[in-house]
Amino acid sequence: MRIGELAKESGVTVETIRFYENEGLLPRAERSLNNYRCYTEGHLKRLFFIRHCRSLDMSLDDIKLLINVDARRSEDAVRVHALISEHIHKIDLQIESLKKLRQHLGLLALCCHGNHTNGEPCGLIEGLTSQACCHNCEDLKKKKTTKKSDKPCSGSCTH
Repeated sequence: MRIGELAKESGVTVETIRFYENEGLLPRAERSLNNYRCYTEGHLKRLFFIRHCRSLDMSLDDIKLLINVDARRSEDAVRVHALISEHIHKIDLQIESLKKLRQHLGLLALCCHGNHTNGEPCGLIEGLTSQACCHNCEDLKKKKTTKKSDKPCSGSCTH
């Protein structure tokens, strides 16, 4: 099959196929007499493998390692298990980082009183402008959850 057909079958763009070939993730295609690339079912299977790995947020280097392992060799299986364990650890770190980001954004959202019709500045914009904002707003979170107020943040968000 030609590159366009492979792209359509695999859901990968032509440019990505060429990139994967250049990076050594996909074997180079044979050329026909008229110099068209000729791809096989093996190329298609490899692209599905790469897409699956990428959907798991694996790096190209990790995918290269996985492509070159023999699943029947215990040494290779150990390497794959280690790679997956390391990847899970990275994901756990990302999750923790995202939780902190979400908490920070939640605190930042509490800096806005919602009364913008009187020309009062938005506490969110002020909070984004001030680097110290919301790092010192833990008590505000507690106050806001017990009683919703129309007043702006008690000055702690406009440093």
